[in-house]
Amino acid sequence: MSAAPGRPKQARTPGTPVGASAKVLDLAAGRDHSLVLREDSVLLGWGGDGTGRFPPPAGVCTAPDAAGAAVRIASAMALRHVAASAGSSLALDARGTAYAWGANRAGLGGRLARITQSEPRALTGLPALAQLSASEFFTLALARDGGLYHWGLAPGAADARNTAPARIAQAPATALCCAGGAHALLLDTTHHLWAWGANTAGQLGLGHLHGESAPVRVPGLPKLAAVAAGASHSLAIDALGRVWAWGSNQHGQLGHAQAPYRAQPGRVPLPEAARQVAAGQHVSYALGRSGRLYAWGWNAKGQLGQGGTEALPGIRQVAQLPPLRLLAAGQGHVLASDGLRVWAWGDNRNTQLGDTSPLHASPVLLDDSTA
Repeated sequence: MSAAPGRPKQARTPGTPVGASAKVLDLAAGRDHSLVLREDSVLLGWGGDGTGRFPPPAGVCTAPDAAGAAVRIASAMALRHVAASAGSSLALDARGTAYAWGANRAGLGGRLARITQSEPRALTGLPALAQLSASEFFTLALARDGGLYHWGLAPGAADARNTAPARIAQAPATALCCAGGAHALLLDTTHHLWAWGANTAGQLGLGHLHGESAPVRVPGLPKLAAVAAGASHSLAIDALGRVWAWGSNQHGQLGHAQAPYRAQPGRVPLPEAARQVAAGQHVSYALGRSGRLYAWGWNAKGQLGQGGTEALPGIRQVAQLPPLRLLAAGQGHVLASDGLRVWAWGDNRNTQLGDTSPLHASPVLLDDSTA
């Protein structure tokens, strides 16, 4: 949606759905950029170089005429899924082909020779994929046949890396994968949890603080439906909608203030069953079956969506939002959608929320309009 050259854009009535004619298919929040995938493969980005804006798009993106405006990322592919990390972005098309663009720190782009890539390029050496998950230093890719692949730094290791996708031979048949700051989680096809990587705060949930170089099954949990991994903590939802949390608790991201960390999963006292969880750097989110959103943990950038940046104990509902359907947490910001509109809040130092304010402590509509 571009304004005509030389003509000022019309003012938008607050609360008006932007791009409401096209449903939101997926959201992704990286360290300093945001991605929204709509129907008909309309892919939009805000913020840092994961949008492809840096280096200059060279015809790939529609460059904005104002800081914070959306960048439209060329996507002739029939995209179905997006993921974001620290300055790089990934996507899957309907055939399960993976694409990567943006920065290539630690080999995140699946190739070491190129430092940056401003246009989505297909990754080679992979079968048809079902899911991608990326963190600051590594990427996981789940194949449709249940195989799990990895590139970038090995979780929890600073000197071991794959510069091209490699299958994780020790992983069981996988149904869902999740990349954390320096640890990784997977759900196997029987809905049991496995974890590996760094474990300095107990984020693997194994009852100790020793790292693991290969996936280890996490004991003491019922069958799970979803997982999320933050910088040094982990979240899960079981089949009944109960939320579990473990790992670092320095900012209350486990839902209580009882201890600085927890090395085994414990229940989070939410007021209702949950259907999605997301984890940021030191903050946690759960989307209830009612569509209500709950947040707890670090709030220095307004990540809890409560209107301020003061430390807030306990679990808070993010008010003044309609029933939500999609959720994505970045390092310091979060995206949420009702299926048509997208709200964003938290850290905005790289204009990942669509304007030039340094942060938003309450949800704001993310403006899809491009210059």
